[in-house]
Amino acid sequence: TSRCFPHIVNLAVKAGLAHLTQLNIFEDNEIDTDISILISNPMYVQLLQDDTIKRARQLVHFIRDSGQRREDFIAVIKKDNEDGSWGKDSEGKNIELRVVGLLKDVDTRWSSTFFMVDRVIELRLAINAFFDLDKYKDFDFSYNMSEEQYAVLHDIRQFLHVFHVVQELVSAEKTPTLSIILPMYETLVTMLKDLKKVLPVISGAIAASQAKLQEYLQKSRGTTAYTAAIGTSLRTPRGLEILIIAFTVINPTMKLEWLRKNWSEADYSSARDRIFEAVSLAAPRI
Repeated sequence: TSRCFPHIVNLAVKAGLAHLTQLNIFEDNEIDTDISILISNPMYVQLLQDDTIKRARQLVHFIRDSGQRREDFIAVIKKDNEDGSWGKDSEGKNIELRVVGLLKDVDTRWSSTFFMVDRVIELRLAINAFFDLDKYKDFDFSYNMSEEQYAVLHDIRQFLHVFHVVQELVSAEKTPTLSIILPMYETLVTMLKDLKKVLPVISGAIAASQAKLQEYLQKSRGTTAYTAAIGTSLRTPRGLEILIIAFTVINPTMKLEWLRKNWSEADYSSARDRIFEAVSLAAPRI
């Protein structure tokens, strides 16, 4: 299961990203999209259909695919850091950007897309300053991104960040086992459900990722091992509520309460029967 996790997450992310460019406000309401929201944001929908991630990728490739352009980009960051050209932060201090380059993504690794998008947003000021250089002004329209495109990219970054956070939690474990992996699927579904309220314009893409995760969950929830694993919850220092798997027949009622609140009635009833069976089998040995 631990080895499956990156693969399942990759499929879920790919499903969501594919949906971003397939929105059509005149067709059926696919999965979970509020059509009225799309109709009221035609420019946003158009930017999604034009593939904002592809636009960001073209921008990154333009700057990175030339040694001279890479050097000029880094030089812009250093110079404007020294000059204090990026403005002031909330404490009145000069903003300084990290002296780092842009990142390319790899089609087979969704996380590389997150890192590419994240870095583009982080270095947005430097990107604009780069295209203000005389030698690159003619390329600004062809490769740089508009304010509206950056706004869409920011929303996509927020969507991808959910997967990134959960994957980081898994990666932090030296030996990720069922007690770590299984609740992460439940966590992702819950977090994505909440995210749809925050980003309703891309709720369809978020729901597409949810649906892919649900395919795996529906198969897993039917097994005794999975049901036995789901336990209580814990709040991390970051404030992220994650589920912790800990099968213990000492307090099955706590497990059942979580299942009752988070699973469908049919899944809950089936899981309850399996837990009671497990407790009855274990009782003579206690």
